[in-house]
Amino acid sequence: MRNSYDNFFEALGMRESSGNYAAIQAKYHYLGKYQMGEGALIDTGYYTDDGKKNNNKFLDQFWTGKDGVYSQKEFLKNHLAQENAVREYAYLHWVEIKNKNLDLYIGRIVHGHLLTISGMLAGAHILGVGGLEAFIKHGVVREDGNQVRIVAYIDQFAGYKTPFQARKKLTGIKRNKHKVTISYQIDQVEWVSKEEAIQMVRSKALDGVIVANRKGTVFLRTRPDNLTDNNLVG
Repeated sequence: MRNSYDNFFEALGMRESSGNYAAIQAKYHYLGKYQMGEGALIDTGYYTDDGKKNNNKFLDQFWTGKDGVYSQKEFLKNHLAQENAVREYAYLHWVEIKNKNLDLYIGRIVHGHLLTISGMLAGAHILGVGGLEAFIKHGVVREDGNQVRIVAYIDQFAGYKTPFQARKKLTGIKRNKHKVTISYQIDQVEWVSKEEAIQMVRSKALDGVIVANRKGTVFLRTRPDNLTDNNLVG
């Protein structure tokens, strides 16, 4: 399938190393098709902290044996391990993106760049979720050691399919003639009843709003997170 998750990684590997599993970056010693460093391989369980995190020396005694990899040489030869590692790294980035509420920006143009899940994952691959957060929240455009700007990856890798989904948002509200809320629109697509929307918030399927209670009347109101989405009171 064109623009599939596998296509995303193939494109990422081509950008990082021309698809070369045996690649070793000369200056910073990043490894393999996806140019993964010591920190990334510690996070994904292939390497343990040797006391000098991110110096990328990759001493044999600190490899964990995950996927049968006990040395740098074995990692460079093991295509499956590299594919597993980069997918685990992307998953960990997605978890952090959600924990920082950065997924609430998906589908929005931020500082002139459309944010998609795949573009954000690519940006995080080279500069971490911290670099992604600095761009989204503060407009800071960081560069990696090769002077590649994070926005180059956000743009180039936008629009690929991923197994991840952004949390749904409320985008509309309907009231009856008595100005009582009767339904909410979700993601500019479907309408659900007030009761259904409240249940979705309570089950954490909707974000940006909270369930409130005023004199016995339950309703939804904007969560105080300084975002412009979901400015609904009902």
